[in-house]
Amino acid sequence: MTTQYRVHGATFRYTHTIGRGEEAGTGFKNPVAVAIGADDVMYVVSRSYDYRADAKRITVCTVRDQDYIGEIGNAGRLGGDMMDVGESEIDGSLIWPTAIDLDSDGNLYVTDEWLNRVAIFSSDGDWLGSWGSNGSGDGQFDKPSGLAIDKEDNIFIVDTGNNRIQKYSKDGKMLSQWGEFGTNEGQFDMPWGITIDSEGDIYIADWRNDRIQKFDSSGNFISSLGSSGDKEGEFNRPTDIAVDKEGLQYVADWDNDRIQIFDQHGAFITMLTGDATLSKWAETKLDANPDMRLQREIAQGLERERLFRGPIGIEVDDENRIFVVDSQRNRVQIYRKIDPTFVGLYDGGRL
Repeated sequence: MTTQYRVHGATFRYTHTIGRGEEAGTGFKNPVAVAIGADDVMYVVSRSYDYRADAKRITVCTVRDQDYIGEIGNAGRLGGDMMDVGESEIDGSLIWPTAIDLDSDGNLYVTDEWLNRVAIFSSDGDWLGSWGSNGSGDGQFDKPSGLAIDKEDNIFIVDTGNNRIQKYSKDGKMLSQWGEFGTNEGQFDMPWGITIDSEGDIYIADWRNDRIQKFDSSGNFISSLGSSGDKEGEFNRPTDIAVDKEGLQYVADWDNDRIQIFDQHGAFITMLTGDATLSKWAETKLDANPDMRLQREIAQGLERERLFRGPIGIEVDDENRIFVVDSQRNRVQIYRKIDPTFVGLYDGGRL
């Protein structure tokens, strides 16, 4: 008797790197988040440092060709005062940007941990407004971090300092909230990253509790993944999570310098530790600076350059591409999930 079998598996192939350390133009400075828009456009949030306020921005580029498009969010500070005293609430400014996502119209929503607000831009960079204020009351924030938008354009904000999750309409009306400080189910200790899967369930990177918590769209606890440590399935300050359309979970295990990948049930599959090559932007700079290339040729220890250093953000798109924000190395490493699927007739012999 001949039986038809479908054999599933997955591998994860490194494709390329985008970025280099730059305060403006074709590079990033302390990138913390990434979002993928229409037409293969990528938006990368650079948090920079307070002594380089002009480098706090959203860099816009394409993924495949690495074409630089422009910048959003520095509020005209490029070439201006380098020191950011943390007092700017100018329309379009970013002080401590933390996370980014797009609504169904392609508008960008960015959380700002210092200004305690959500900033909104069009995909072309036009300022559309903001909402939020500092506090612990309804509709207020204490250092908001992660942000995710569901299919109905509801916006979920990780309110880190208040150890809670808040749900808003796209115009900033608070709809619900859940969470409190603690270590039990549904409690948080400095939560950070967030994602929403295809079923509408919500995953939170519970940073100081070294775990991922899963909730339904109403905030009811479903499950928890992880514990403290550096072994498989353990985390050291996880900062973000992404879930692909098949339900695989990708966790940015920040202080262990790795990405851990789990199946739909939370079973460990594999981990990524970094495979970076020089980006197109980096090669262009080296071509223009032969002395810099020469110094690289004689430098020792460059093999470590390929590894992650503080992977802080992660995103997965519908093409099974995995985007890792490699913060301390000022770049995004990109992988692709390959689904080897065998479909055929099986007669009992070796597969």
